[in-house]
Amino acid sequence: MQASDIAALPIRFGAALRNRRLFHPSGVMAEGILERVAPEDEGLPMQSCDVIARVSKGVGLPGAAPDVAGLAFRIPPPPDLRSCGPWDVLLASTLAGSRIGLAPTASWTGATFSSLMPLRYHNRLWWVRARLASGVDGPGLSLAAVEEAISADGVVFTIEQAPPTGGFRPLARLTLRHVDPSTDDIAFDPAMHSDPEVELAPRWLGDFRRSAYRRSREGRGEGPDT
Repeated sequence: MQASDIAALPIRFGAALRNRRLFHPSGVMAEGILERVAPEDEGLPMQSCDVIARVSKGVGLPGAAPDVAGLAFRIPPPPDLRSCGPWDVLLASTLAGSRIGLAPTASWTGATFSSLMPLRYHNRLWWVRARLASGVDGPGLSLAAVEEAISADGVVFTIEQAPPTGGFRPLARLTLRHVDPSTDDIAFDPAMHSDPEVELAPRWLGDFRRSAYRRSREGRGEGPDT
């Protein structure tokens, strides 16, 4: 057993006790569209496509209570690379201006979502972040308000990318437009599901996240690729 597997064991036990995701147990699943706005040769290889996404609360605190906000979306593989599987992008709320400072937020509109780790693509590192570009009515960090906004007019996020020492630039526009609770059993996993030329960096931390997601699925009694 690798060190990363041992370190992730508490996550398995925690998920087993909860009998659901240990982190981000509460969320809203939706269908949407990702529209690339960056030049094709600039940065990460995210292409325009239909996606499924999940907006969530990290601890699962009830109602509108502050929490760590989460945004995950799954990009299907290009038609000529169907055997490679999808690419999962996971983002979580951070301190204002921080790329790694995971922190709770009191509202959706004020949250900045970060990848928390850079992504390596063609030997270059890229950070990813997202911000809400449309309004979500209602107080605090309410999932019910997000669900209502998606069902009414849709919810839009701006997706941005940045090199390690540079500023963020627009990468894509993510529009969630149809709530689909039937897909809430999907386990987003950025370590298992990635573009074939993209990986989490540094590799040792990516290995730990891979083990953590696997242990969480085991704790819930799910298969390796649920």
